[in-house]
Amino acid sequence: MMISPQSYRKQFENASYEELMEERDRLIHFLQEYEKLEKNGDRSSPEWNIHPQPIVRYQIYMDYLAELLPFMRDKYNREYVYGEKTLCLQKHRGESATK
Repeated sequence: MMISPQSYRKQFENASYEELMEERDRLIHFLQEYEKLEKNGDRSSPEWNIHPQPIVRYQIYMDYLAELLPFMRDKYNREYVYGEKTLCLQKHRGESATK
């Protein structure tokens, strides 16, 4: 059963930015794999025998991605651009990588 894009986003309200990045990548991976198989006319996967079929998931995953990206942007700006967090493995901004 698929959920609405708004309910989907709600699931991630307390997720870290890194978790959001993983989810974004998971959605994009599915979309790219579906497109590759569809371009080749390959519907031989057993996934075509279950519901929702890949064609439905493809469409809803695009909706999920469209819902997730603005949420990610806002979280990134709040925590990383205007906040103190950094995606860098270093503890503080401006610290030398050799420390």
